[in-house]
Amino acid sequence: MRCVTNHQTTVHCRVTLPLSKSILNRLLVIRHLSGNHGMDGIFSEASDVLTMQNLLLQIRRNKGKTKIDVEINTGNTGTVMRFLTSVLALTPGRWMLTGDERMQKRPILPLTDALQSLGAEIVFENIHGFPPLAITGNSNLTGGTISPDAGISSQYISSLMMIGPLLKGGLAIELQGNIISGSYICMTQSLMQKAGADVDFDGKTLQIKEGKYNSSDFFALAEPDWSAAAFWYQVAAFAPQAEILLQGLYGKSIQGDSVLPAIYANLGVSSVFTNEGVVLAKSGSNAVTEFNYDFTECPDLAQPVIVSCAALGIKGRFKGIKTLRVKETDRITALKNELTQLGYGITVVGDEILLDGKIHSVQKKKIPEIVNCYDDHRMAMSFAPLALLLGSICIDDMDVVKKSYPRYWKDMEMAGFSLRE
Repeated sequence: MRCVTNHQTTVHCRVTLPLSKSILNRLLVIRHLSGNHGMDGIFSEASDVLTMQNLLLQIRRNKGKTKIDVEINTGNTGTVMRFLTSVLALTPGRWMLTGDERMQKRPILPLTDALQSLGAEIVFENIHGFPPLAITGNSNLTGGTISPDAGISSQYISSLMMIGPLLKGGLAIELQGNIISGSYICMTQSLMQKAGADVDFDGKTLQIKEGKYNSSDFFALAEPDWSAAAFWYQVAAFAPQAEILLQGLYGKSIQGDSVLPAIYANLGVSSVFTNEGVVLAKSGSNAVTEFNYDFTECPDLAQPVIVSCAALGIKGRFKGIKTLRVKETDRITALKNELTQLGYGITVVGDEILLDGKIHSVQKKKIPEIVNCYDDHRMAMSFAPLALLLGSICIDDMDVVKKSYPRYWKDMEMAGFSLRE
């Protein structure tokens, strides 16, 4: 456990954000499927990306082995689990795709149902609908039309999309239900198209023609991570004065989380785009007294935005967050637990979060509060900026940030925050 403190009245810094792991993991899969197996061009220390990179290398080394089950362990990395389910279904060999205890409680049935309808050989080794999965890969899978539920995770859809060009006859995906995180489906479409795939999306149906990916330098398509920018928007919202340059971030982006400037304009933060990136500062306007938001298109922003609103005494109702139940932890419950113990007024109704806009017992204390991260990187980074308001706050596990933003604590120190045991 370490504690974060900051007693400054001004935060002035330049930040180089990590590259988007959402983009990088898609590019790694696309490059793998293209047959380009060189590992040059990767510049990320995020554990999610390193896990994907290492497991794809393991898959290539064991491709075609049919006498043994090769174990592919994703840990608690949902993106890797979902993307590799489709990759392995198409890769000759016998595979045992598994993860840690939490991963084995995260559902995967809509994805496996869709793959099985295409002829994939997938068997649940333990509980039906959950990892681990025994997969017998087949490079001659035939495409066709599938109708998966798009209301649980867009990663199921992206996983299916990326193998689409390699299926005989291509693939049509008719999305069922209320589409969750459609911006990530559009991200996958954009990256596939830039890699040479023919993908059409009318908002409800995806048409992917049989073909090949090119072997170009995919990693030139990577962008700094807009979801990581959220924690610096929090800093700008909480600091009395701020001037924070987020280098390389621009308004035109394939990331759905690039809605941050519009969101935080309501919380008193201005975003000015320059040739170097975006500069965050106080807008000169007070934060709104009530803010309601639907996070269906950007669920990764829910934690920092809800923590920001709670800390600023803003009343709000937040929906479109049901997918937070099946992330690294149940993020809805985690937010309720930690905001409540800090004294903020929060209520959970079904899969929605309500803030009453009242700060019931929050004050600067000699003994800082301890925040439980639940092995979730976004919990640690969403609560750390509260040090600006509370004087100090302790994080029970600082290492969790390695999942997406390994330099986060170093960047916080550079911005004037102090870390101590």
